[in-house]
Amino acid sequence: MEKLKEYIYDLLGQKIELKKLPDNILNKLPFLFRNSYEFYSTKISNHELIFLVLDKEDTFNPQQLRKQFEIIRSVFNKPVVVITEDITTVNRKRLIDYKISFISPGKQMFLTELLVDFQDFNKKEDFRNNIKLLPSAQLIVLYHILHREDDLSQYTFKELAEKFQYTQMGITKAVNDLKRMGLIDVIGTKEKSIVFEKDIPKLWKQAEDLFVNPIFKTVYIDKKPENLLHSNTTALEEYTDMNPGSQECFAIERNRFYQLKKENHFTNLNEENGTYVLEVWKYNPDVIAKNVSKKNNVDHVLEVWNTDFTIIPKNITQKNNVDPLSLYLSLKDEFIDERTDMALDQIIKKYIW
Repeated sequence: MEKLKEYIYDLLGQKIELKKLPDNILNKLPFLFRNSYEFYSTKISNHELIFLVLDKEDTFNPQQLRKQFEIIRSVFNKPVVVITEDITTVNRKRLIDYKISFISPGKQMFLTELLVDFQDFNKKEDFRNNIKLLPSAQLIVLYHILHREDDLSQYTFKELAEKFQYTQMGITKAVNDLKRMGLIDVIGTKEKSIVFEKDIPKLWKQAEDLFVNPIFKTVYIDKKPENLLHSNTTALEEYTDMNPGSQECFAIERNRFYQLKKENHFTNLNEENGTYVLEVWKYNPDVIAKNVSKKNNVDHVLEVWNTDFTIIPKNITQKNNVDPLSLYLSLKDEFIDERTDMALDQIIKKYIW
């Protein structure tokens, strides 16, 4: 509990006292609650709060906690704050969506019922939450994380534009966006290049709240598309323990979608239902999942042709799926079941930590 006190003091400049609730008060609660949690009372900015301390995050799921939380709050008639040592990204999102106040010492504080008292602090958080990366900038970050052997600092801006299939103006905007967010440094004078933070977990933590959902919109078609990567729950099977969903899902870059739509390539295209799900993406999913490098770096070579020294680097996917991190970002804010939550956690543990 000392770590909790220090965290609150560091963020809010307030020293708090924690008093364990006596049995005569806890007896008002159902027996299940008294056995599952520890309860403390405290005061922050003249507000009396009840701290509900969880032993381990895996002892609850957010939907179940939501129901229990309402009962506990009604019994005490005071704001209740969940205290947990660790929390997954998905469960954190669930608690915020349910407006359940929580503190994970040293990591995050969300006090929904005290926004007035912590107005300045929350203004900063709200301002940051409204700032998102350009899709082109996000693509570069995710490529860097997943293709760590392909050092992007070896590319000029012109080469980056060719590599990521953008115009030079488009790549310049992406680079400026990354620099503005503090995710890269730009080095060089005449021929400039970018340098990322080498610590991948640290980079992910800096960028996570800036990422956008790669899906622009979802449509349906009745004829199976060709040469597209699988997405959504269809793609989870490769990167996690989950079986693929019953309906096949595919991802297509937005400009390509509109071009094929114009050429009438889709059968019964509509926005309600169909045999196949087609996700229209804000950036090209192929670039991250199946990119081909032009740099002669033998450390990530699958095959080298002696005639022209063309290099084919390892694909992220071996089963024609979108990359795992874009997949994670496309699903994490959706209403999904507990098994899918666990699958998304598997992706982050495997590719980030």
